[in-house]
Amino acid sequence: MKTVKSIFASFILIALVSVSAFAGTDSNVIAVVNKAEWCPTCQKNGMRAMETFKANNEDMAIHFIANDLTDDESKKKSAEALEKVGLAKVMADHKGTGVVYFFDAESKELINQVSVAKPNEELAEAIATAKRGAE
Repeated sequence: MKTVKSIFASFILIALVSVSAFAGTDSNVIAVVNKAEWCPTCQKNGMRAMETFKANNEDMAIHFIANDLTDDESKKKSAEALEKVGLAKVMADHKGTGVVYFFDAESKELINQVSVAKPNEELAEAIATAKRGAE
């Protein structure tokens, strides 16, 4: 059952990232979602957190990127995506799984971060804080 939830959460994250990618360069914030298939926090909370992020990002002000730390192959693919948005070096210092890091898209400065284990209200507030921080 945990595997099914993990797979479903991954699909939601991919959908969220894909939709976010179509937002183009209008996004003021880049959110890097550190996840891994072996992460118990991700397995338990990933799906709920991604649904909350999606519901609070209808304006597409935040561009989500998955940083999959499951294994060497997924890390390599994620590093390529992070390089494209200029966050590869910055993310070298942020290896915690089950955490979302919000960066100003222009300056690449960290605005805030939140664990996906937090309640929905705190996840929504993290999105709002990130949007205000990039204004």
